Amino acid sequence: MQYGRNFRGGQSTITQHPNKTMDSVIPQRSRIENLSDKHCVFCCGDAIFAIPATTVREVTIMPTIARVPLSHPSLSGIGNLRSEFLPVIDLEPIVGNQARRKTTIGQLIVIENQLGDWSIAIDKVIAIDGIETHIDATQRNDETTNFMLGTATYQGKVISVLDVHGLQRIAQQTLESQWASSDSPWSVSSPAVSGM
Repeated sequence: MQYGRNFRGGQSTITQHPNKTMDSVIPQRSRIENLSDKHCVFCCGDAIFAIPATTVREVTIMPTIARVPLSHPSLSGIGNLRSEFLPVIDLEPIVGNQARRKTTIGQLIVIENQLGDWSIAIDKVIAIDGIETHIDATQRNDETTNFMLGTATYQGKVISVLDVHGLQRIAQQTLESQWASSDSPWSVSSPAVSGM
């Protein structure tokens, strides 16, 4: 049996609702409100990371990844997830060797983005949990691209909280600069004009 509160004539009375659950009596918080203080905590290699849960569209088993020829190692490839092609980012070239995945059959964290969803290849998600992020203001600078939002403590361990927008910018800039380089077949250069 659940209870509700009625307001009549300036007085508050408690009433019983035998057929209603507490969820139907108490207004539901939106999904964003429920997730705004939560993070997706995951392991990748020897490291534990977290990203804001509001940026995560879904977590799924790693699909087959098609490599993109002559691309930077930060682009693991393109994954086909239910007929949707997603770029798959590998954290190791960006974050360092501690993020080298231990398994080839891991998981994908699909990140929602207005310009197009993308994904991160990981070993496995540990939890969706509330953590307190300690932001290092000295690392936050508009002129530099940074993949770290800060650090947090989770189950007695210090973990890195990643900035998904920073990760996307780094991956995009790295790929664009490689594809624009003169030794890449993807670069577009104007033909040389020979003198007569």
